[in-house]
Amino acid sequence: MSEAQATLDQTRNARARSAAQATAERVAIHPTGVVKYESRGRVVVIGGQESQWLATRLQAPLRAEVILTDDSDETGVPATAIAGRALRIEGHLGAFTLDLGEPGKHNHQRIHADLVVDLSAEPRIARELPPPGYWHFGCEAPDLDAACLVLDGMVGTFEKPRYFNYDPDICAHARSGQSGCRRCIDACPAEAIISIGERVEVNPNLCQGGGICATVCPTGAMRYAYPGPGDTAERLRLMLRAYSEAGGTDPVVMFAAESDAAALPATPANVLLLVVEELASVGHELWLAAIAWGAGCVMLADSGSVPDRARTALAEQIALCHGLLEGLGYDPAALQAVDTREMPAQCTAVAGLPDAARFAATDDKRQLATLALDHLWEASVSRTQSFPLPPRSPYGRIAVDSDRCTLCMSCTSVCPALALSAGDDVPRLVFHESNCVQCGICANACPESAISLRPRLLADPAQRRLPATLHEEPPFCCVQCGKAFATRRVVGNILEKLAGHAMFQTDRARRRLQMCEDCRVVDAVQDSEAMQSGISLDTDQRTDNGQS
Repeated sequence: MSEAQATLDQTRNARARSAAQATAERVAIHPTGVVKYESRGRVVVIGGQESQWLATRLQAPLRAEVILTDDSDETGVPATAIAGRALRIEGHLGAFTLDLGEPGKHNHQRIHADLVVDLSAEPRIARELPPPGYWHFGCEAPDLDAACLVLDGMVGTFEKPRYFNYDPDICAHARSGQSGCRRCIDACPAEAIISIGERVEVNPNLCQGGGICATVCPTGAMRYAYPGPGDTAERLRLMLRAYSEAGGTDPVVMFAAESDAAALPATPANVLLLVVEELASVGHELWLAAIAWGAGCVMLADSGSVPDRARTALAEQIALCHGLLEGLGYDPAALQAVDTREMPAQCTAVAGLPDAARFAATDDKRQLATLALDHLWEASVSRTQSFPLPPRSPYGRIAVDSDRCTLCMSCTSVCPALALSAGDDVPRLVFHESNCVQCGICANACPESAISLRPRLLADPAQRRLPATLHEEPPFCCVQCGKAFATRRVVGNILEKLAGHAMFQTDRARRRLQMCEDCRVVDAVQDSEAMQSGISLDTDQRTDNGQS
């Protein structure tokens, strides 16, 4: 390419990028709720002599109290010696509780505060994202001027967006006492998410909008709320369409966190910057949608600010996306994480990607990912029917050991994604792979340990949407009325296990085990020997319980 042609392309792409950015900015962001904090200026400073020095310099309306970690002689503010007691801090801006010693013991003290400044050697709240209102400056030459600046103005009412929406009805965390997915709990660097039985709970006061919980959620039960996933997807779709319509070529989409966007170096004219609240708040469904909508490459501008727990989960998402692209026959370099401090001079589109799709943006995570995957498969040269994916992927099938499975259907009753169902009138286990999120609840619920997970993508859309029979057995029909009520294996197992039982020694009693529940009751009532056995057993039980 000549230098003149390259300059012409740059100029055209720059104009197209301006049009694309302007189009994206016109997408309205749906509002979300607000989380409020109330601070009355009660400050607790934890540390040695420096803590008292800091406390004496705080001015009204701030009111300081010191928890001393050594035998400082400084005076002038209320001080409490830690005196070897354990210190536990719970809460957030405006509502901290500090417990010295064990509650209920004679030396226990509880202090309430709105703000906490920690000058200890190690942070007393050891989270990657500590709660709002808590700051750790350390004890080695702490920057006390910076601490004063942080506290300045921290009195009054403060607001932040409610960053998440949660739908417990489609959450795959647990069912019927069986544990399943806990990706959001494990990934949250603020430790704002806890398990409460069959669902999770997010503390909105601790949540700081990292978004990794929504990114790793396999069902879409946890969603980023500001901006919502549908808003971000629509901005992305319109940006790419406007760029193409304005004559732009080789578009590269770059996601960057809002806090990093201003410091990004200049990028080539074909780079379309999409600023999001946090880099970890977007995942594989949006990256794949970008490629399906015409992006020649997707770049994640990483400044190193993503917390370690979120970074680990984000790396899993990248590995998943690479596995999907490679399995579909595309170059995994179509998705790249780039260090903002070492940005490449050229951001080149990857060859061999499909023409732009026309499907609409949606805020349904699984639906958006499916639309993108279907388009990529249709445009693929190889059209591979299925391929394996990395562990913990949200797509896959389950394998059933037919020698163990008794078709008790425990798995169908606990599946949160409706991926498993029973046959209508036949003992049959039916699987809907398009619904499976690989949460593992079915495997945990199986009393025979007959189920195992197989992460993969059944890429052919038509095949993926067809129900598949995992296990089927001939039905056993009631010997009295002919109704199918169990499998032959189940009835055979029951007869075998009860062969030596005292209540099933007669032919009539054994035959009763081969009846449906209705016929079994009728036959037992008509069998005087069975009724006598039941009365005797009941009498023995009442006697053993001390009843007259």
